[in-house]
Amino acid sequence: MEVFAPAAGSRARPWVDRLGQDGLVVASFAVFAGALVLRLVGQLNADGWLALVTGRWIARHGIPHHDPLTVWGHGQPWVDQQWLAQLGFYGLYLVGGVTLVVVAHAALTGGAYLAAIAAGRRLGGSPRAVLFTLPACFWLLIFGTWQARTQSFAYLPFVALLYLLVADSRQPSSRVYLVLPLLALWGNLHGSVVLGAGLVVLRGITRRSAPLVVLPPLALLVSPYGLDLVDYYRRTLLNPAFSAMVNEWQAPTIGVTTAPFFALVVVVAWLLGRHRRVLGGFEPLALLATALAGLDAQRNIVWFALTALVLVPPLVTAALGPEAERPRPALRLNATLAAAALVVLGVLVATTLTRPASAFERPFPPDAAALAARSNGRVLANVKYADWLLWREPGLAGRIAYDARLELLSRRQILQIYDFGLPFGGSWRSAGAGYDVLVLDRSEDRYAIEGLRASGAHVAYRGTDLVVLTR
Repeated sequence: MEVFAPAAGSRARPWVDRLGQDGLVVASFAVFAGALVLRLVGQLNADGWLALVTGRWIARHGIPHHDPLTVWGHGQPWVDQQWLAQLGFYGLYLVGGVTLVVVAHAALTGGAYLAAIAAGRRLGGSPRAVLFTLPACFWLLIFGTWQARTQSFAYLPFVALLYLLVADSRQPSSRVYLVLPLLALWGNLHGSVVLGAGLVVLRGITRRSAPLVVLPPLALLVSPYGLDLVDYYRRTLLNPAFSAMVNEWQAPTIGVTTAPFFALVVVVAWLLGRHRRVLGGFEPLALLATALAGLDAQRNIVWFALTALVLVPPLVTAALGPEAERPRPALRLNATLAAAALVVLGVLVATTLTRPASAFERPFPPDAAALAARSNGRVLANVKYADWLLWREPGLAGRIAYDARLELLSRRQILQIYDFGLPFGGSWRSAGAGYDVLVLDRSEDRYAIEGLRASGAHVAYRGTDLVVLTR
């Protein structure tokens, strides 16, 4: 896959001219990557801490099968589908600490963005068309991919799989079967592999290929957990409690962060209506499938954004008409701008790598974790802090009420978590019964904090975002 495709009919040009053709695109990519790097503080939250906690557990004890970490889930069957990504995060930590973990997240995300741009160019999108597509995709990706989590490892496999399928739809080749080992790898990294398998099945149907229809679901089971994954996917993807109570599992509504998604869906529908013949038979189905996934749950919008970045530029190119070749001075100016943007990005990354780990753990004060660990009793923590506590203080394993693995919990338990901070109902009384230390979020749990203090709990630590109560 070439990042910079020469204009049709042109002869081979020096690298400056080639870079000049895509100079504004490269500069825009550098802006996106720079924004990711600048936002690295605060990008390690519940899912990221869970990845580190579990990666450490796997490195020391092997693949888990029952929950050893929490009170509510103790002894429950634990199918850790994302084990390989978690082990990868922990390996990065051993090499370069939390700093390398978050920088690697930015590199994985930025690499997928760059690969999607390259795919869009190679599939017929002009630089101008890519620039028209970038703003909406940029906005959706920056808000959909900002957290360091196991999903960070899934973006590049998604783009690679999509490109293989689209290339095959335009010129069938045996290379398309590379998607099967790719699915097997992805199936040990993140649950979004189900969407990837669905896209392969769609291509199998349009290609009339039985292996591409039958084998993708089987590829998902190439894991230490084997057939146990069937029940895991059922309990996770079809769990009504998730869509009812977890924001990112809910259908998106029009707002500042999601408006570009709805606008992009409308624009794509219009472009398909006008220039359908530009795409192969599979490509509109890929756009439709990922758009429907985004309309079903906010967490899926990122996959539509990446799909649009690959497939919409050819449609926009057809709508805009042929792009005139730039004069040589403009090419040199664009090349200079792109090179300058890449230099600035390199400086940002280098500077970030020299920052101490404490810069990325600012919302998580270690004194609060140490205070919770000094108690011999049980600890109830807001889901935002539970896995961070387990990471900072491994001795808390088996004493934390619950953590970010909501798939281990019953609907009643999930309801208790989401009712905990409500100003009515007093859910905090039943959920917090029997817990000596409570690590709560000052904003989300303010009503529970007030109630607990009124019932005799003492504030042992007060931070910017959290409070530690003891009783």
